[in-house]
Amino acid sequence: MPMTFLRTAARNDALVGIAAGLAVAVITAIWSVATRAAVTGSLLPHDVTLIRFSVAALFLWPVFLVSLPRYRQTRKRSLLLMLAGAGVPFMWIASTGLTFAPVTHIATLMIVMMPIFVSLISWFVFRENLARRQIGGIATVVAGVLLIAGSALFLNRHAGAWIGDLMFLCSGLLFATFTVTQRRSGLSPWQATALVNVGSTLVFLPVHLALPTSGIPHAGLRELLVQALAQGMGMALLGLYCYTVAVARLGAPRAAIFLALVPPFSTVLGIVFLDEHPTGFALAGIALVMAGVVAVVFGARPGVAANRS
Repeated sequence: MPMTFLRTAARNDALVGIAAGLAVAVITAIWSVATRAAVTGSLLPHDVTLIRFSVAALFLWPVFLVSLPRYRQTRKRSLLLMLAGAGVPFMWIASTGLTFAPVTHIATLMIVMMPIFVSLISWFVFRENLARRQIGGIATVVAGVLLIAGSALFLNRHAGAWIGDLMFLCSGLLFATFTVTQRRSGLSPWQATALVNVGSTLVFLPVHLALPTSGIPHAGLRELLVQALAQGMGMALLGLYCYTVAVARLGAPRAAIFLALVPPFSTVLGIVFLDEHPTGFALAGIALVMAGVVAVVFGARPGVAANRS
């Protein structure tokens, strides 16, 4: 009976997509806390970037090699946009931002802003109309972002969190570009995951070796193992794959709603493991952003949602 239920559930696109979306939210929250701990400890942003992609690449080499004919059939511009959107530029900017700002900021300004950027890219580039409720949701999100970033800029400017906030917004835009491009490229979730991780490793390993400083030789074995699990196995492999599965089963807008769960998960983990307590302004901004994302995702016209999925 349990096996029958599991087989039936596995054939249900909605259930698979929901499970993948929930997994993405949990993995992303853990990743944000692990990355913040790394870049405020022994490791540098480019160290975390290398660990993220190289560990996953070890497991994805066979997939990458088998997929080479499919990559050759894909437009070069799409491959480059996916590599930039979820590869080295994305990760390096995001991890550098975490040297300035706490996990609640990256969870909100990068992770939860992704579906907003997806909607804006779809509207600006592909001329997909936005429903009135979506426009209201975007306005709500902007208000939340201004509340979070504004409090960092005006109330605690000396801490430099606003610099990290700008980096998070930039990295969120990059990953939204990956989301839209991957969905339209025709690549499967495994093919896209292998492309990003193996391709990023091949490009970035020589760069990392050429850089004058690295924290990897000075980091403890436990710290490196935690980062290998959180970055390579967790976010780069399972997280990215689950996200592409959620997009494939639910469509990009509906899959993106699960990202709204990342801020509360990250806030709790940040309090427990990093002793980071968000301000009242930050919590209010998070609430506004999450509400706006819900409005954007569920406010889409049926025809538009179908086109995007």
